[in-house]
Amino acid sequence: MATITPLNSSSIYDEKVIRELFEQHYTPLVLFAKGYIPDLDTDKDVVQEVFLSLIESQETFNDVDNLKAYLYGTVKHKCLKYLRHEEVKRRYQKYMQSEVPDETKTYEERVLEEEVYALLIKAIQNLPEQCQKVYLLVLEGKSNQEIAYQLQLNIETVKSHKQVGKKLLYDQLKHIIPVGILIFLLEF
Repeated sequence: MATITPLNSSSIYDEKVIRELFEQHYTPLVLFAKGYIPDLDTDKDVVQEVFLSLIESQETFNDVDNLKAYLYGTVKHKCLKYLRHEEVKRRYQKYMQSEVPDETKTYEERVLEEEVYALLIKAIQNLPEQCQKVYLLVLEGKSNQEIAYQLQLNIETVKSHKQVGKKLLYDQLKHIIPVGILIFLLEF
């Protein structure tokens, strides 16, 4: 296995060096991610995101060992973050399934759901333009990658818009919608 020398801030971001790093570390990192997330496609996405964040960060490394530590540590962090997000989604789905099935919901419950959804849409329309676009796509069930592709944004930018939008939505809706419901709504 070839090593990259010298590893300095200018050489690491050359296209040839990045390609070599990717080819050299991609498969081991995907296998490492698989230890956390059993879905191969998700593992590949995580590793690709790590390489994108490496390129964007313009981080400097003294040697290959520091770079490898960064790559493996970042993969682990992103895997754990993904798993936490999946757990929130799972709890929300469980909560929604424990609710009364749609066909037996009362008229008042359906009206209340529609009113909450209408409040959410109205609040989203008050967000800055990019946050608004991101959140409308989130409501359609799109993933961060799909949103990034559709809006031609970086994945980290999509995540940033979601964070900003989440805070703004929370501030707008916290006096109208009970906090427990609001937390579930904003964890998408």
